[in-house]
Amino acid sequence: MNQLHRLTDLQTEVLGVLWSRGEATVADVHQALEPHTGLARKTIGTLLFRLERQGVIGHREEGREYVYSARVSREQVERATVGSVLGRLFRGDVAAMVSHALRADEVEPGDVERLKEMLNRWTAEREEP
Repeated sequence: MNQLHRLTDLQTEVLGVLWSRGEATVADVHQALEPHTGLARKTIGTLLFRLERQGVIGHREEGREYVYSARVSREQVERATVGSVLGRLFRGDVAAMVSHALRADEVEPGDVERLKEMLNRWTAEREEP
């Protein structure tokens, strides 16, 4: 499970279905993803099998079906992914990563203010005895 930062976008989408529903069958995941991915039900089954083999999800049996659930949280995947980017691209330099993000076209109104609030909270939490 130490490879969470290597999950593909599609694997993360599958996890997204499990995170939002708590549990889901192959049919449930297929129904949720098929409209925008066009993937076959068998492909979804293969994705679930591989995620389970990696330890990212687990299943229980209900009749003849497997009911899958995530064994990792969205936060764990986000932290692993950001940590990997931070390490690989910015050599652990958080300030460089934030500076890069602020220069990007994706900065929306209010982003800088939210960032300031987060930094203020982070600083205040560390100053408390």
